Amino acid sequence: MKCGVDTKIPTTPELAGMFSVGYGTVDKAMNALKETGAIKLQSKGQLGTILLEKNAAALWSIIDQGALVGSFPLPNTIEFEGLATGLIEMFAEKQVACNLSFKNGATLRVTQLLEHQCDFVVLSQLSAEQACEKFTNLRSVCIMGKNSYYSDLIILRRKEVTPDMVKWRIGLDPTSYDHIALSDQQFTTNEKISVHYGNIPYLIAEGIIDAAIWHSSQLVPAALIDVLAVQKVDNLQAASEKSIAAAIVINEERKEIIALFDELCDAEHIGSIQQKVISRERSPAY
Repeated sequence: MKCGVDTKIPTTPELAGMFSVGYGTVDKAMNALKETGAIKLQSKGQLGTILLEKNAAALWSIIDQGALVGSFPLPNTIEFEGLATGLIEMFAEKQVACNLSFKNGATLRVTQLLEHQCDFVVLSQLSAEQACEKFTNLRSVCIMGKNSYYSDLIILRRKEVTPDMVKWRIGLDPTSYDHIALSDQQFTTNEKISVHYGNIPYLIAEGIIDAAIWHSSQLVPAALIDVLAVQKVDNLQAASEKSIAAAIVINEERKEIIALFDELCDAEHIGSIQQKVISRERSPAY
């Protein structure tokens, strides 16, 4: 059951019937919610009782489901470190404990969400839209600004590879909505080879693939610097722009999570903390 602010809440008999409890139990529960500041009510006589205010953080604490759990990309870029720091700090300021787990591949994080292994996932905006289109019970609750997910895209390639790009064998991570879309956009007709994203530099150096989409802020192993080269990704399309903006996705079956994010999630504040981490004004902490 979900009641919005400035709406009438069910009567005591209605609540007792919904939860198969006695009137006294309902009264005790409502008094406890009011005393802890979780809700503020106003009686309107025959018009019923109106919910004036609700504190999602206090309600989350009362239902005692433990720390909020988010599934996050591997924190291998400064953008991800800043984003993780912003999320953790924002919830801490609201007195909501939040823990992050880390898993490479948007499709794998979405599976975790669908299987109720976490409360929310962090994806790119592009991945979020694709996931929500495929699974109608998913919903984006926060879209961050441009460059909040990745700052820039590049093509990582072997230095001595043929200049004829159409002959390149392209590494593609099939667990990543973004990597699939970006690779198909930049290398429409090329042969694609399924790889793990983190292995791309090594596979290029070994000659197993010739090139792949890479993110400029992710470090390349120092031992491979003499073997690898980079070039810009030109003419970013709308899909590419969305791949560098972050989004938070939740499962709509979890009404309490929806309420928590609707009230507490502050994209601007998260972004401000992220930028301080990116500019080295503060250390990442997650």
